[in-house]
Amino acid sequence: MNVRGNFELELKTLKSKVIQQGKSAEYMLDEVIKAFNEQSTPKMDYVINYDININMMELEINEAATVLIAKQQPVASDLRKIIVAMKISSDLERVADLTVDIAKGGKRIDIVSFNKHIGDLNKIADAVKSMLTLSLEAFETVDVLMAQKIATLDDHVDKMYGEFIRQLFQFVTNQADAEQATQIAFILRYLERIADYATNIAEWVIYEVNGKHFDLN
Repeated sequence: MNVRGNFELELKTLKSKVIQQGKSAEYMLDEVIKAFNEQSTPKMDYVINYDININMMELEINEAATVLIAKQQPVASDLRKIIVAMKISSDLERVADLTVDIAKGGKRIDIVSFNKHIGDLNKIADAVKSMLTLSLEAFETVDVLMAQKIATLDDHVDKMYGEFIRQLFQFVTNQADAEQATQIAFILRYLERIADYATNIAEWVIYEVNGKHFDLN
């Protein structure tokens, strides 16, 4: 295999590592929502401990990308692909961190207080999960049109987030309720931030193709 062939194979391997990291981040998000619905502290602990896998993947991706740049000295279009892989890997690591924050917050929520809001929270969680899945599909297939659709989904999540927060504090009457509502608000904020990172991934897909960074938020 010639030099170019070796480079393309290594680049393909790098992208595969990022896709695998993305699937792991999706898995974490799925598991933490299941933990909420089942009110399972052990499952929340499992999510917290699983985060180390995402961290290790990011380190591996960064190392592979650095070696690839040093060995191959890629041209501009290829360099963008490597940079995008590193940037998306970093965004996925932050998604995993936020998922851990959700799990930690869930352990502090009173079951009765949580059950009042599980339906609305699931709606937001489902929308966020869809955004993350679509952004990763856009990266895998280099689909700019799919990436651009993420902006509309992000607006939808922001709207749901705002409405939920307004309703959440509307009927708070005592200190205990206020503390629980605050914990739930934090979890909602973490989900909203994951949506933002999914949007970031979509922006990197557009950058990979066009060489320009567009703000979809």
